Amino acid sequence: MNILSKLLSRLKKLLEIGEMREPIKLIYSYMKRYKSLYIELFIFMIIGIALTISYTWFLKQITDSALIGDVATIKQLILMGVLFILINGIINYRVLVAGASAIHQVKRDLKNDLLHRMLRFPASHYNKHHSGQMVSHLTNDINGMDGAIGTNVLEMIRLPLMAIAAFIYLATINLELTLICIMIGPLAAISGAIFGKLLRRRSREIQGLLSRIQVFLNDTFSAHTVIRSFLMQKKVHKTYNSHNESLLKLEMGMAKLRGWFQVGSGAAGTVAFFMSMGLGALYVADGRMSVGALLAFVSLMQYLISPMTGMASLWGSFQRSLAVVERLVEVLRTSTETNELPSPVKPASQAPSLSFERITFGYGDGSHVFDQFNLEVPSGSVVALVGPSGSGKSTLFNLALGFYSPEQGNLRMDGKDVAALSLEEWRSHMAYVPQDTYLFTGSIGDNIACGREGASQEDIKEAAKAAGIHRFIESLPGGYQTEVGERGIKLSGGQRQRIAIARAILKDAPILLLDEATSALDSETEQEVQDALERLMKNRTTLVIAHRLSTIKHADTIVVLDKGRISEQGGHHQLMESKGVYYRLFNLQYRQQDLGEGLRLTANS
Repeated sequence: MNILSKLLSRLKKLLEIGEMREPIKLIYSYMKRYKSLYIELFIFMIIGIALTISYTWFLKQITDSALIGDVATIKQLILMGVLFILINGIINYRVLVAGASAIHQVKRDLKNDLLHRMLRFPASHYNKHHSGQMVSHLTNDINGMDGAIGTNVLEMIRLPLMAIAAFIYLATINLELTLICIMIGPLAAISGAIFGKLLRRRSREIQGLLSRIQVFLNDTFSAHTVIRSFLMQKKVHKTYNSHNESLLKLEMGMAKLRGWFQVGSGAAGTVAFFMSMGLGALYVADGRMSVGALLAFVSLMQYLISPMTGMASLWGSFQRSLAVVERLVEVLRTSTETNELPSPVKPASQAPSLSFERITFGYGDGSHVFDQFNLEVPSGSVVALVGPSGSGKSTLFNLALGFYSPEQGNLRMDGKDVAALSLEEWRSHMAYVPQDTYLFTGSIGDNIACGREGASQEDIKEAAKAAGIHRFIESLPGGYQTEVGERGIKLSGGQRQRIAIARAILKDAPILLLDEATSALDSETEQEVQDALERLMKNRTTLVIAHRLSTIKHADTIVVLDKGRISEQGGHHQLMESKGVYYRLFNLQYRQQDLGEGLRLTANS
């Protein structure tokens, strides 16, 4: 008993059964949704086995009938053969269609669930993982899992059943010859298990490299202007060529493994054929077998040996697919910030107050951006945040938007702890205009409409008018249906930013977060948009990150941040009179603007 237990333990370790548990569990959870298709495939599989045995019986009967000149029996057998062909055609068609249907539906569901989960990943996950990796999961990984969810799975059931059925029928023809030939099978099965393990490991390496290539290509096409301007084309091509050389080596290694396996499988089948044919011929010579029985035995022998060699091949394919599924398991294990995708929630119309109370927060690198930080943003007020890079301005926005949670302290809205609200309810109170505007591929109208689900065309136009972009849009040949190109590449920086402002205006949220919303505008347009923003700010609570200090002179409160602490706080005139950090920053910026204007005038003259 102990010896058997040790053998089973070693076999389990050899086949890496424990590592397969999670991927198989995931696959099964999706396959069972379409159990009717898989049951249909299983039924046709059993019928197919019966037909295979029937073909062998048919071959034996028609050969023996021909040798004795039994014409009547031959005619009946021919009609039976036609029936076999029709049934086989119907079964093959249904197996193909049902198998494809099961595969594509499982892959569709898994892709939907993966994106559903990815959309709920916390901001920290996106900071640590490249977008190309996530795209690779939804493309390369999904497309590489066919061998674990399709007819291959049923084939791993069919082949052993086929071998059992073939063994029983062959034993009725000649038990001695059957026992001699079957000894070859286990050697092929063991070699297949070993090769399957090696193929799985190599497949992991290939999928990992494909993911890195996806990341590299995403970066290459997104940064094509930088690549051209810095003459990096040769370097990029060299890197890509290096990746492809590595991929070629891995794929050739995979091909060699599969080649050795195919050679071994083919050799086992060839040996079985010659053994059965040679020994069978001797049995026919001494009268222990008929010619029909020998032909039937030889034709069916492949279904006794090939299931064992075929199982090894299928096992290798299954292992390669499991290596892909393992990567998907990791994605589905990643924690999310919410349980479900948020739906739009109509926020309260009253502008709430916002309070940061004793906030302590860091990005997990051992240091803190904020330590016991406090800030009050009164209801309906405009609070501007200024300070050098790294002072905590963007981090304060990240906390306000719920992208990160403080390690200590509370964020409150009208005195109510934000942690008590769902993220969708909390974010529904926020309208955000980032400094780096992102536009989706599609029309200008579609991009503005992102601000509020179900917005009418008139609502979209009114928002565009308030943002000072309506006249420009109307001047375009396609108007609001004009395509913006990838990331809005067909528009200028100022135009993209005004569309983002229109998007925020359309949301009509009581809290505004403006990350230097006019930074990309020219002087003429800046004033127009600034007027629109000031109208928008009325009766709303607004937090502004300001780089251009001239745009925040009318803010109710200006907060000067330095290394996560408030160094100064007050109105523009108050801070200018105190002649502290804000005073120096303001005057320095004006001197730089005057210098820049002078250089432009000199160049134009």
